[in-house]
Amino acid sequence: MIRPAQPIRRPTAPRPAGFTLRWGLLSGAVAGALMVLAALAIRFVWGVSSITELAADWFTLALPGRAVDWLLETLSVSAKPLLFAGLATAQVIAAALAGAVYARWATLRPASPLMEFLRALAFGIAAWLVSLVTLVPAFGGGVFAANVLGSSVTFVFSTLASFLVYGTVLGYMFAVVGQPGAADEAGGRRAFLKRAAVFGALAVAGVYGVRWLFNQAGENMSASSAHRTLGVLSSEVTPNDQFYTVSKNFIDPDVRLSDWSLAIDGLVDKPRVFEFDELRAMPAVERYVTLECISNIVGGDLISNALWKGVPLKALLDQTRIAPEAIDVSLWAEDGYSESLSIDKLMRDETLVVYEMNGQPLPRSHGFPVRLIVPGYFGLKSVKWLTRIEPVAIDFTGYWQGRGWTDVPIVKTMSRIDTPAPSARVPLAPLEVGGIAFAGTRGIQSVEIRTDDTPWTPVERISAPLGESTWVIWTTMLTPQEAGRVKLYVRATDGEGNVQTEERTATIPTGATGHHSIDLAFERLGTA
Repeated sequence: MIRPAQPIRRPTAPRPAGFTLRWGLLSGAVAGALMVLAALAIRFVWGVSSITELAADWFTLALPGRAVDWLLETLSVSAKPLLFAGLATAQVIAAALAGAVYARWATLRPASPLMEFLRALAFGIAAWLVSLVTLVPAFGGGVFAANVLGSSVTFVFSTLASFLVYGTVLGYMFAVVGQPGAADEAGGRRAFLKRAAVFGALAVAGVYGVRWLFNQAGENMSASSAHRTLGVLSSEVTPNDQFYTVSKNFIDPDVRLSDWSLAIDGLVDKPRVFEFDELRAMPAVERYVTLECISNIVGGDLISNALWKGVPLKALLDQTRIAPEAIDVSLWAEDGYSESLSIDKLMRDETLVVYEMNGQPLPRSHGFPVRLIVPGYFGLKSVKWLTRIEPVAIDFTGYWQGRGWTDVPIVKTMSRIDTPAPSARVPLAPLEVGGIAFAGTRGIQSVEIRTDDTPWTPVERISAPLGESTWVIWTTMLTPQEAGRVKLYVRATDGEGNVQTEERTATIPTGATGHHSIDLAFERLGTA
């Protein structure tokens, strides 16, 4: 009886050193990129923070206040996404280097494909454990994420899932795609093509994953924006989707209404926890209030106006009775943001705990389900995602105060030219110009314009303010005397008679000052 020929079982061959290094770097980079994508997908679907986000928050906190201010002025809406992308790239590079280390170790200990896959998976789990006791604590999350906001257990298991992706892809790259001599075995060329097809499908899935994540980031990644069209006069009320947003976060919290409550404790006689339905059942007030970011530059976009609905904070505090020894009140948000206000400011009827914006529930980016509105102060005091109010016996230092910004951020008198757009070329004819002016609770008494060195001239029309702390819209006709380039300036006088200062200052520590100006070119009709 003739026995069929048995296939030759070749021993696992060691890979050449050059191949090992190159393949390890490539495999680690591919696995790292998919690990980052997996972590971000988990973040966007289930709301669990990633190590990349933890590092981004730590890096932002470590930057000096003036550096943050410069980044906001220079990069505006691109600052946070670029920093986040840079940190994600650094994570991929670290994963590539780890892949090279694994490849070197695997070369010294050749193994079967199955064992190769299993030990690569174990390598990913080991990297996860190392991260939990080194990287996460270094970024302020504590050992095994003990200090991470929300559930540390959820964070631990979500990061495990992303590192399992790393180990799985690394194992696949070594045990399947990167087996030496695969094309020389019986049927090896066909098997290699199948592996290449799987690898190609993985790459295509990665591309579509990146596209999906970019779409998610556009909706979820926090950035400073106002969506203002240059050359168009601002409306009295800013639509919700055009209202500026500023946040310390790279990805804002997604608070579930069923999980939210507002606690008032600390130095109070009767601590209370308010549920959302309790707030809505209380007598509500509606007020138009303009918010302006303390990082708004002269002529900047970080200012908007809306109708807010909620409950005076005083009505809540009256139910708890603040202790006499309290000298300050700390305010805490779902994202870990902290601020403080004086007891006097909190007990004024104008300070609101709001849950609606322009007749709609608060959008996520504006603090859903509840935020604070503090008229007369820059927006950093109007805490979003508010969860806790705590009277304390110390002068509490909030998030931005610890980085150089003032603790009493009273808005400055400001004015801005909205129309025409900067550097516009317009016919030599009477031209309507207009814009906004704002001075917080002081109101606006007058607005003036001038060109170059001509005298200041009052504008013709100023709209009636919608509330005690709202901007006004001003318009007037400008009649040029001759063709050519001119510089148009604007300034405002507040309701107390104080003229807006011409002195230019940076936004830190108390907000920017100076006159806004634009260049115009008046041209005769029919000329180039």
